[in-house]
Amino acid sequence: MRLRTAHMAAIALLTAGLTLTACGNDSGGSGKVSTDTPSNTATGTGTGTGTSSPGVNGGRSMAPSGGSVGGDTNAGTGSGTGAGGDHCLTSQLGFAVAPGSGARSKGSQGAVTITLTNKGAKACVMKGYPGVDLVGGSTKWSLTRYTAESPSTVTVRPGATTTFNIFYLPFSKGAGQEFQPKSIVVTPPNETHAHTLPWDFSSVLLQDGATHPGTYVSPVGSK
Repeated sequence: MRLRTAHMAAIALLTAGLTLTACGNDSGGSGKVSTDTPSNTATGTGTGTGTSSPGVNGGRSMAPSGGSVGGDTNAGTGSGTGAGGDHCLTSQLGFAVAPGSGARSKGSQGAVTITLTNKGAKACVMKGYPGVDLVGGSTKWSLTRYTAESPSTVTVRPGATTTFNIFYLPFSKGAGQEFQPKSIVVTPPNETHAHTLPWDFSSVLLQDGATHPGTYVSPVGSK
């Protein structure tokens, strides 16, 4: 009887010990899960939003191919910066009067086409109107702009050429004051240095005080 009682007491003690051990393991597991889960969630959110998003949305891969970032592949859409190059300097340009310039018939408006050739080693950009003065004797006439045609950015690669036009109204006897230019003084857009070409055409009706003269300048890039 004593042996059975002792045996039963031992079993009771062993069972109580196993129960206590099992309760201790559950408590430790539950504590670890509740600690790690919020930590991992916070790290994932901070990294994904704070670091990854700007890398995708603001990185180079978002730039369209051939777009305005490159600059020299889409003449007319560029900003004048980047791969298109700096603005064209007077010193790197070749100036010439294009063949076929001048009035086609007596009394009709004429057009003198000026070509600008990039003689430099790198592409350059131009946008806007050149400054043009017709000079003859003591008269210097700074021509107005043809604003009906909007300027666009033009990229000029090495050896390439762009143009602009001087539209002029020839002088007709009895129509007003005659002006015979001797030279064309051209200053490219965003430049302060000029280049001079000869004026080899007829006299012009002087309208230097007119609001809408028949002699004016188109933007660079016009045909």
